Amino acid sequence: MKRLLYTFITTKQSGVIPNLFRILLMPLCWLYRSIVSIRNYCYNVGIRKQKKLPCTVISVGNIVVGGTGKTPAAATIARMLQKKGKRVAILLRGYKRRSTKKVLFVSDGENHLCTREESGDEADMLARQIINVPIVVGKQRYQTGKAALDRFNSEILILDDSFQHRQLARDLDIITIDATRPYGTNALLPIGSLREPKAAVQRADIILLTRTDAIDIQIQNLRKQLKSLAPNTLILESVHQPTSLSPLNNKDKHSTIPLQDLKGKRILAVCGIGNPTAFVATIEKFHPEIVELFAFPDHHVYTESDIQNIHEQMKRCNTEWIITTQKDEQKLADHTTELPILVLAVELVITNGENVLLDKLQISNTK
Repeated sequence: MKRLLYTFITTKQSGVIPNLFRILLMPLCWLYRSIVSIRNYCYNVGIRKQKKLPCTVISVGNIVVGGTGKTPAAATIARMLQKKGKRVAILLRGYKRRSTKKVLFVSDGENHLCTREESGDEADMLARQIINVPIVVGKQRYQTGKAALDRFNSEILILDDSFQHRQLARDLDIITIDATRPYGTNALLPIGSLREPKAAVQRADIILLTRTDAIDIQIQNLRKQLKSLAPNTLILESVHQPTSLSPLNNKDKHSTIPLQDLKGKRILAVCGIGNPTAFVATIEKFHPEIVELFAFPDHHVYTESDIQNIHEQMKRCNTEWIITTQKDEQKLADHTTELPILVLAVELVITNGENVLLDKLQISNTK
């Protein structure tokens, strides 16, 4: 049922049952819109006050449920600022984490301080990918940010997935928009995947378009649409660039498989992420013979039964390799399996506008 509901919300399904379901949920959609509008109005006019921290705060979020590249964007911005000599920490809510601590230190930049189950998927992934950037989890961003400042003396805090969390004042609001499906299903929750109406993009300082290499000439049309919604908002572009392909549970970090070896291979793509079709598109850039998708709901926790189903799907499709994402890596690694599972590492690269971002933060580009 959970998988069915997730598919319904995040895809534009048609038919008698989906349409009936939408009609039944329409009152909840109207209620949701009203709550979002009232809450934003209260912040806009100052009825609800934002709290400030004595440091630079950058928010990276989106207006669509899952899969727009906000966490890779947060990682890229953190690395970019780190190269400029800034002390950076990343704060997350910790979606689906098991720990009940109000503030959970996931990483101090060098050491992993808790388990994936305690921290949640994204926080665990960031802690494994980024060196010398502390990762801290907590529902209340102000409280979490204050704890990060006290422990790490950070100069810049990056809030992952916080466009709708307006309690903590920010110096820069960035939203990521997937160029291949900018407005998700074009409907608000719970009948669609929009967290807010499209007009909410005007609240952002920067719109970072992701996967812009996947739509070619259509990017100009998307830019025009966004400019009509948010004429004063800067629009930057980025791509998801594969960086390595390595075996699951790879103990030798230098043992990788050339990405070019994907050419001509029969691939089964296995993932539990917000935009599985984009993952397939990334693999297809390397010209495999075929890519079959076996998708699970976002943040899916794999079971032994899932591993068996993946094995059976691999045999049915006669595929040579199974390729998964970094977000799924640790959850699949929890299971003992001889399946030929490879992990595709991907990094978000800002293709134009990196200097604009640094200028917005008043950070020198010459360091």
